[in-house]
Amino acid sequence: MEMVKYVLFLFFSLIFSYCYDIKEFDRAWERFLYSDVFVMKTNSYVTSLNVIYPLGLVDENRNKVGIRYVFFYSLSKKIEQELTNNDLFCKVRLEVSNDYVHLKISIPYNYDLLRILNLLKNYMDFGSFELDRDLLEFLEVEVRDYYSQSLNSILFYFRQNVFSSHPYSFLSFGNPKNYRHFDVKDLEDFIKGRGIVYYFLVLLDKTKDDSEVYRYIVRNFKKNSNDYPKRLYSLASFTGERYYYRKVDIVKTRTFTFNIKSEASYFLYIFTAPEFYKNFDEYICMLIIDNLLNDTMDGIIWRELRQRRGLVYSIYSEYPLLRWTSYYVIFTSCYHTKQGEVKRIMNKIIENHFLNDEEIMYSKQKLYERTSLGFISSEMLADNLVQALIYKDKRITPFYLKNYIFSVTEDQVRNVYKKYFMNYYLFIFQGG
Repeated sequence: MEMVKYVLFLFFSLIFSYCYDIKEFDRAWERFLYSDVFVMKTNSYVTSLNVIYPLGLVDENRNKVGIRYVFFYSLSKKIEQELTNNDLFCKVRLEVSNDYVHLKISIPYNYDLLRILNLLKNYMDFGSFELDRDLLEFLEVEVRDYYSQSLNSILFYFRQNVFSSHPYSFLSFGNPKNYRHFDVKDLEDFIKGRGIVYYFLVLLDKTKDDSEVYRYIVRNFKKNSNDYPKRLYSLASFTGERYYYRKVDIVKTRTFTFNIKSEASYFLYIFTAPEFYKNFDEYICMLIIDNLLNDTMDGIIWRELRQRRGLVYSIYSEYPLLRWTSYYVIFTSCYHTKQGEVKRIMNKIIENHFLNDEEIMYSKQKLYERTSLGFISSEMLADNLVQALIYKDKRITPFYLKNYIFSVTEDQVRNVYKKYFMNYYLFIFQGG
């Protein structure tokens, strides 16, 4: 039954993907490059209004990491309350990531979008600053709980060791220890010291006029400074007393073992991985390899450890789309008495550097299908467009990414595997 649901979901997502006209996307993209405003019509009955702030961990003072989350969480709640006060019941969500903040507002088709945009103007200039001590206490507890979860605590430990004093050494919510010490001046320093920069990403429902909405936003909202994106992503310039640029570069396999009080054991394999903007073909090959190894339906690791042997609780992989560096992580957990067998099988799979053509071709097809799932709704499409707007690179949108999947050869995929999977760091958190 679950397989039938998956097949139907995949079928309708593929059909939905073909409802988008790539010419319409290119038109919206060209307007965006000129104005930092992306507006495009979709076949949905929900408008996805997104404000994207290219403010990341690198923009936070290393002694005040977390102020970004505090500020934008408070902003999102104020906007949500303002909409409610005006009888506009929209879903407001916030994503705080490594390199950006994403404010998402889902708007029913019968609402007046221009009215909502007009209300939003009051919250875009950040002229005054307030700090709610109760909110700070609430967020401190929330973030501490987030860090205490097994996977998050292990990922945090990994970042602290791999990135050291680089901004990426923290998870995106920052350091909860700082929260109780924040004051209004910290908010002022964070915003005024970096400027107010934001991009609009609007996916309209089929009843709206995209040209009218585009013109309204361009006329009524401040245009960004043209040099800001260059300044934001010059990580290599952060040296000395602030940060230094640290690339993940694993040249020799090493294993680190720690004892923990848990019935479960955890494994974290970390690999060097290519940056998408330096070698796009290698980036595509890594996406194919990730799907081949860790697809949750039939990846090699999933099949061997979960389906056939039932040895592990979970399998997770991460290949973050970071502009200046990246890494590849495979995480799995098991009952502590099974850890020896799990490690033996994992090492055998990873160190088998021969990938046959049939496996690679099948993985390409699965990756193509997964990329097409990005069109299933306007909200999912918005999530899949954010980083392309941040990095000004349309190749990583679902509109273009799926066309590159079959452009790399099987030999290229094998060469990338040999290049990046020969060595790794293995962190073992040993329970029992």
